[in-house]
Amino acid sequence: MADMSHRRAVRPSAALFALALPAAGCAVVGEQAETCVSWVGFDTPADALDDAAAAVRTEDPAPAVGTVQLFGADARVHAVTVAEVLKGTDVRVGDEIEVASTPITCTGGEVYPEGDPLDAPGTLIVFLHRDEDTGAWRTITPEHGVVPATVDGQVPEAWPAE
Repeated sequence: MADMSHRRAVRPSAALFALALPAAGCAVVGEQAETCVSWVGFDTPADALDDAAAAVRTEDPAPAVGTVQLFGADARVHAVTVAEVLKGTDVRVGDEIEVASTPITCTGGEVYPEGDPLDAPGTLIVFLHRDEDTGAWRTITPEHGVVPATVDGQVPEAWPAE
């Protein structure tokens, strides 16, 4: 199944970069080109669960253990301990998996303007995809990749109020 949670902007050749920049959906941040991504929005966490390749519940904080380049931005990588597998066969209870917190792109430098969703206390549900470029786990979107679990540790019916 193809990863349908994002669409990438076209990356023009270096010779056309300056002319194509506004139309291509790219931005230059320092010396690095950043891909501007249009993310799919999910109406409910259940919709995100349906789209995810895997979904896990974690009860422990997920400490940041490094960064990885995703869509031309430095994305934080977290060590996520799997307390329950809600979907998927590539992870098991007790596994510690490295998960990149998918960045918001084209923000002028701040990739987590509302805070890194994996840097949150409490029991979390994490919706995952394998990144097509790196092969590593990442949250399916910046906004809908992580949600606090219900009091009984399940996927909530709605996204938290903002």
